[in-house]
Amino acid sequence: MFDCIIKFRIPARRLLMAATILLISCTQNQASQNTGDTMSDDSVAVKPKLPGTVTDTLMDDLASVISGIPPVNLCRELTKEKSWIRYQEQISSDWKLVEKNKTGPIARWRAKNIDSVTSATPTLFYPFAGADFLYANAFFPDAGNYILVGLEPVGKLHRCDTMQKNDFLTYLEKIRSALYYSNHLGFFRTKSMEKDLNQQSLDGTLPLIVFYIRKSGHHLTGITYFNLDRNGGIVPCRQDTSTIGVRVSFVDTTRKKQQVLYYLSYDLSDQNLRKHPEFLLFAGSFSSQVCFLKAASYLMFLSDFHLMRNYLLDHSSAILQDDSGIPYRYFKHATWSVKLFGDYTQTIDLFKFKFQPDLEAAYKKQETKHAVPFRIGYNVKFNETNLLFAKKKN
Repeated sequence: MFDCIIKFRIPARRLLMAATILLISCTQNQASQNTGDTMSDDSVAVKPKLPGTVTDTLMDDLASVISGIPPVNLCRELTKEKSWIRYQEQISSDWKLVEKNKTGPIARWRAKNIDSVTSATPTLFYPFAGADFLYANAFFPDAGNYILVGLEPVGKLHRCDTMQKNDFLTYLEKIRSALYYSNHLGFFRTKSMEKDLNQQSLDGTLPLIVFYIRKSGHHLTGITYFNLDRNGGIVPCRQDTSTIGVRVSFVDTTRKKQQVLYYLSYDLSDQNLRKHPEFLLFAGSFSSQVCFLKAASYLMFLSDFHLMRNYLLDHSSAILQDDSGIPYRYFKHATWSVKLFGDYTQTIDLFKFKFQPDLEAAYKKQETKHAVPFRIGYNVKFNETNLLFAKKKN
């Protein structure tokens, strides 16, 4: 559905005029339509050697400043400040640990165990993800589209060139604080996100998303806010408190492939999905989906989330998850080929009633144990990691 967005290129002046018209309205009742990336008036499009990968230098510079990378044009004076240099050093130190303990080991494990799936993933669907592009990209670096969903608001990027210097530096520290649990434990804490991402200066997930996109070696090519019409089509709009989604397009340093991330602030309970069926229409418009679930609060164990659970089982060609995703009993042998990795012996106290004896039994029956050389999920508290990889049979 959205390939034309990625490949179609409009001259910058006409794009800005069209964007101005499109952004006047932010209602969800407009007709479905596709659009190219909406650039800010201050963006400067720099053409690379390869077509279709034009960098939005405004957004890329903002993402760079946030992620501790010297920008090309914007706010270069700010990056000479001792406070920003100290911030950069702290970010670099944190990121070295992320690469050593998380992304590096994940890449090696992925190549050995699931590369045949992850290297050919048109769309990764990651419900209950929040801002977690880090793990989405670590496990599925070649996905053409990423669909991430969370309860946290979309939020906005503050501009280092219009914000008071001290206020912007405080904003950066709030971003670094909000990333702590993800960088150190491997998941975002819901209660922490409710506090961290509902502040006046840090009001949503977008700064965290672009931090991870830029820090993982990508360049931003556009950011568009949107709502959904009743048919699940994207309606571009201005960012405000009612905006439910943001589309971030980006390329890696080779500039050979453009990728797109969609983050939607959405309640995935049955009650809300029945009230707003446009979400599943939107998700279902993407072909050949693979699903990823991590630290999902065992929500799909509940009867209130059976629509989301059934959607994933029906629409996914493969599912990678920890034990907090879809209960093991739903992966029927006739439909799914399942491989278990790591160990599964317990759950944390908060979710002790979600322990799965049948999953424990399946682990014990395995003739060969498949190790997981990194920590992920709630059971990092016990230095234990479990992953289930299910591939749908033909």
